[in-house]
Amino acid sequence: MSKRIFSTLLIIFQLAAFAYFAWLRIDNADIVHEPRSFGDTNDYFHNASLPVFSRDFWIDARPPVTALFWKLVDSDPEKIFTLQLYFSIVCWGILAFVSAGTVKNILLKPALFVLVLAFTLSRDIYMWDPFLGSESIGLSLTALFLAASLSLLAKWNGWVAGAVVFLALLIVFTRDTYAYLLLMIAAVVFVVFWFSSYRWHAAGVSLAFVLIFLFSSQLATVALRPFRAILMNTALRVFPSEEYTEYFRHHGMPIDDRLVQIARNPEPGKKFTVNIAFTFDEDQEEFRQWAMGPGRVEYVKFLWFYKAQTFQNVFTETPGQSFYPDVYYYTATGYRPIIKDARISELLYPTRFGLVFFFAANLFAAFIASLAWRDRRSLWLAPVLMILLSYPQAVLIWAADANDISRHSIAFNILLRLGVWMLIFFVADSLLADLPARMKFLKRTGLS
Repeated sequence: MSKRIFSTLLIIFQLAAFAYFAWLRIDNADIVHEPRSFGDTNDYFHNASLPVFSRDFWIDARPPVTALFWKLVDSDPEKIFTLQLYFSIVCWGILAFVSAGTVKNILLKPALFVLVLAFTLSRDIYMWDPFLGSESIGLSLTALFLAASLSLLAKWNGWVAGAVVFLALLIVFTRDTYAYLLLMIAAVVFVVFWFSSYRWHAAGVSLAFVLIFLFSSQLATVALRPFRAILMNTALRVFPSEEYTEYFRHHGMPIDDRLVQIARNPEPGKKFTVNIAFTFDEDQEEFRQWAMGPGRVEYVKFLWFYKAQTFQNVFTETPGQSFYPDVYYYTATGYRPIIKDARISELLYPTRFGLVFFFAANLFAAFIASLAWRDRRSLWLAPVLMILLSYPQAVLIWAADANDISRHSIAFNILLRLGVWMLIFFVADSLLADLPARMKFLKRTGLS
């Protein structure tokens, strides 16, 4: 079969497969009774109600990109659901096409294409389409960012590099935690490519990521998002612990012992009583001033002082929430799994042995990283980072969010599992490409 005929057949197959997988998701969405709202939903509606060119829109309680998308459909919940569904289908479809284009073996191309599309049928991806929050838009933009990054790693192109930077900007202004992911990527990319002919290209991209991090961090600070995180973490993590409370007492935190007792003996259904008091009670003004002043620095010092807990609590305190989060609670009414066979679902998106999978995946990625460095396999950098950066992201989320670790850990868990699949395919593609040369060598040496 000629290369031209194969390319034509592959395109036909990919279009047919994409149409089928898109139909599966659209058909499944039809059984959802209504979009799912949550505690953060009103914040996004408020943001979407503000004029785009107003200062308040960009420094509201939530990052602005989700609100920008919602504005396209006048913040109508049903239309938001539809928008998020189709945007997700398109973005993950683009990732499937790009991923298939990065491998050379004619059998692996359609296999990887189908694998990526099948991966999107995992609950933790499509369940967010009817959810009125930033998750669906954030994951879709992440898929586009990954597609652009794979394309850039496969072959340098200035326009693609610009797309990578632009998409990085979008994902950061969808969820604040992505800013720290970009900072980690920038450091790795700068070091890895400094010894190559692309050093200045890589340095430029890394610098852009650092500038995005600084810009987004400044906007988040002006919007008081770190301040609100300190209030929540104090209410749910510091006050319930006598040791942590005494640490902050000795470091200048104004402490109301009445709230300490409430935090340690919460009444059913009143989990946020202390946080609400921090936010609105007049007698907590001194605490709020401390939180807006030295509180942020003191909290970072606290995390470092208790560094053993900071770096290990994701394994000892929240292993399930951090590495195999169960987010079924957030599904919309009428939710049904697309993949009915639990074994196939577990194979595509492993959760049953979540912690074992995490360690196995990281060992695998660490081993492959050394081979990638030796053989200059730049394309492998993407899945390697998707896996190896899962741990620092888990620590970051644990440290920044004492309230909803499971939901906020979904993004890096998706990247972790998809990264394993991609790395398997990239390594297999390399082995199959080298197979003819290896066979010739064996014949010459008389070993075959």
